Amino acid sequence: MTLIAAPTVRVKSWTDHGELHRLVMGLFQSANLPGETNEKRATSNILFRVDEASTGKVLLVRSDIAPTNLPRGAQTKAVPQQVLEAGEAIRFRLTANAIRRSRPVTPDVKRGVGISPVENVAEWVTNKLAGAVEDVTLFSHNRSVVTSGKSALQLDIVDGYGLVHDPEVLQQLLKTGVGRSKAFGCGLLTVARA
Repeated sequence: MTLIAAPTVRVKSWTDHGELHRLVMGLFQSANLPGETNEKRATSNILFRVDEASTGKVLLVRSDIAPTNLPRGAQTKAVPQQVLEAGEAIRFRLTANAIRRSRPVTPDVKRGVGISPVENVAEWVTNKLAGAVEDVTLFSHNRSVVTSGKSALQLDIVDGYGLVHDPEVLQQLLKTGVGRSKAFGCGLLTVARA
């Protein structure tokens, strides 16, 4: 995990997640990342989100490979895999792109057509965490609309509680993320014991 405080990086707009994607990918030596050019982020499970701290905005980055082009003051540490057990109570934070696709993408239907925001975010999160976390309760939800560089991007930041159902499935979600738009600051799930 890498934590970067806002004042240490040059960002024109913290609501332009296309710009934030380029910033995050610039933290890594592209040649050192496995996979094809357009798959390097996913292959290395690079996820990020913008959080608010008492000192201001921070960029939290999770990746399989440590970043090498860090700004001064950035903190990176290897976070050991949490050993959570089935039935254990956890609290979590997730920034997600909580949308539903009503029509499948086909050659005749363009990507983005038939997409709508979910009304019941608690139900959406419960379904996305199914198999990993049960008895999900959200205690905080904040929805905002930012840009992914070309188009609008809906961000749902949720905080909640739950019980670990399957620790291995949960570990996979922590590693690969939840939902869509992972390249643009969505999908990063973090957990702690409650």
